[in-house]
Amino acid sequence: MSKQSLLGKVAIITGGGGGMGSVMALAMMEEGAGVTIVDIRQDRLNATAKKAASVGGEGSMLPHCADITRAEDCNGVVETVVSKFGNVHILLNNAGVGMQTVRPDYMREPVRFWEVEPDRWQALMDVNWKGAFLMARVVAPHLIRQGWGRIINVTTSLDTMYRPGYTPYGMSKAALEAATASWAKDLEKTGVTVNVLVPGGPTNTSFIPDGAPFDRSTLVQPDVMAAPVCWLASNASDGITGCRFVANLWDSKIPPDEAAKKACAPAAWQGIESLAAWPENPAGLAAKKERGS
Repeated sequence: MSKQSLLGKVAIITGGGGGMGSVMALAMMEEGAGVTIVDIRQDRLNATAKKAASVGGEGSMLPHCADITRAEDCNGVVETVVSKFGNVHILLNNAGVGMQTVRPDYMREPVRFWEVEPDRWQALMDVNWKGAFLMARVVAPHLIRQGWGRIINVTTSLDTMYRPGYTPYGMSKAALEAATASWAKDLEKTGVTVNVLVPGGPTNTSFIPDGAPFDRSTLVQPDVMAAPVCWLASNASDGITGCRFVANLWDSKIPPDEAAKKACAPAAWQGIESLAAWPENPAGLAAKKERGS
């Protein structure tokens, strides 16, 4: 069995009913994982499960309709998965909603932050940020107990996080990006890793509304996520944590470990020098203050 095989691994994929989630779910299933897809829309779940049946047979993928913004639903997802498969190894936080939920024509009529209705702000933040947290907090203890696990968070391009007209989408993904770096440190020496995977640009999914000023054939296609997510979910990525991987930079013509290096950078903004109130190196901070830096 290759290091990249997912045979024997059990994965939960939120937002698995369509777009990038469906692509990643099918790719992981083809690598041998037991996959549960979670979505709030049953019709999307049914469509992806039907595709899975054509590859792995009836019942090869478990669809679970749930609202990840509700803690009780997240608990129910994990209980169902553990009951069916006996364990869980991988959480892929892919569920998200985009700016079209704030204003359908946001690309033609940009939304200024003061124009965002509070209830729409909250609804988007609940799916994109709170839902990922609620799922991770339930899954993490299972991963820690077995000494191996993966949490993979789908965020967005860094410039989208501060682009004008993207409140609150950019901020929601910035929060999840920062959480990735923080959770990775919380989980040090447990065998559980936390990383980010992004497509690497505007992607041909429902996040880009019909009528948007794009030639959809020039957009990043969702299938770029398949190879890197399988590598990240596998034993091949042991010890790699707190990183962000850009799927569009993944070169499938070279060995996966080499492709991973080319597509990898630190998650969040870890390259910025820390000036926290409780620095890891207080003496170093004191020296910088004395120099007037």
